[in-house]
Amino acid sequence: MHTKNSGNTAALEDYSICSIAAKQAKFILPDNNPKSVLSHLRYAYHFDATAYAAFLRKYAQQRGVMRIEGKIENVLTHQDSGNIQSVTLENGQSIDADFFFDCSGFKALLLEKTLGVKFTDWSHWLPCNRAQAVASERTEPLLPFTISTAKTAGWQWRIPTQHRTGNGHIYCRDFMSDDEANQILLKGLDAKPLGDARTIDFQTGCREHFWFKNCIGLGLSSGFLEPLESTSIFLIQQGIVRFISLYPDGQLSNVLQNEYNRLMSREFSQVRDFIILHYHATQRDDSPFWNYCRNMSIPHSLQHKIDLFRAGGRVFRDDQELFSKPSWIAVMLGQHIVPEVYDPILSDIPKSDIQRSLDSMNIAMKQAVSRLPSHAEFINKYANGVRT
Repeated sequence: MHTKNSGNTAALEDYSICSIAAKQAKFILPDNNPKSVLSHLRYAYHFDATAYAAFLRKYAQQRGVMRIEGKIENVLTHQDSGNIQSVTLENGQSIDADFFFDCSGFKALLLEKTLGVKFTDWSHWLPCNRAQAVASERTEPLLPFTISTAKTAGWQWRIPTQHRTGNGHIYCRDFMSDDEANQILLKGLDAKPLGDARTIDFQTGCREHFWFKNCIGLGLSSGFLEPLESTSIFLIQQGIVRFISLYPDGQLSNVLQNEYNRLMSREFSQVRDFIILHYHATQRDDSPFWNYCRNMSIPHSLQHKIDLFRAGGRVFRDDQELFSKPSWIAVMLGQHIVPEVYDPILSDIPKSDIQRSLDSMNIAMKQAVSRLPSHAEFINKYANGVRT
């Protein structure tokens, strides 16, 4: 902001090596040398979820995990404690355990159907409640990033992988019909679809308790936040890590249970606020959906973050919060939430010196990126090529 007042027209992303590399479809792993500009590269993975799940299952079974497949027919609880005692499968097999993890998806067979843990609905803040997804043929060049495009009543994703491109349209069925959503999805594809789109209904929110009695909900049984920031696997992982860190004995201490619920509630709320920001900070007024998002009330925790940033460009993160300061800053500025003042520390530094430093940074990044392989070249080498 300080140099913009002096005529600097460059965008914030011009000083991000990740952005510069992505726009040129280039990639390499970060340099271990902290003095290298390439040490600032950051990345995440695009997973084929089905293949990844199969990999994890095989990995676990090879290390002694016993897998019993079957449909749960009945759940037995202890008369005195109310804890889950056993589950009975459709074939009559009964499985007893000291502790249970509910991974039954939206049905929440153990946590909700058996133990009665209620669901906290966040659809007021995140009104999208339906998705249509379809894969399409791979396109060139192979891009190293997801494209998220705002639509009339939601948004569309495009996720490139080695063999195909994943596509989907998230929308609110209160503002758009399924037929219109499907037309928008197919029109937005960059290549031939590999089948028909499948429809997924969902409701955003989470359980009042993630750990109740002798059961913990993981994945969709614990809650759901739409995939605008691809956080589902992260929240599952956090649920497992938090349990391991608080690993209980047979007494199942309420103190440990309460701490687990506090930590997981915080994780979900922090992710929730970041996703809400994408919607609420919009300046769009061309559809009823976006008008609703722009005018809706938001959580106090998010309003506090917005007020802090607008007042002085400050972003404060809670302990171990998933999204970093650059993530918050990128969405704030990208949605035209601009600080009213710049950092007073800059007042005694000549603007010409600041601009010279920024120009030097940009030049160094561009030179480093020019020497990088394309994303496709990196994948072919790193993943042993594309199998056909």
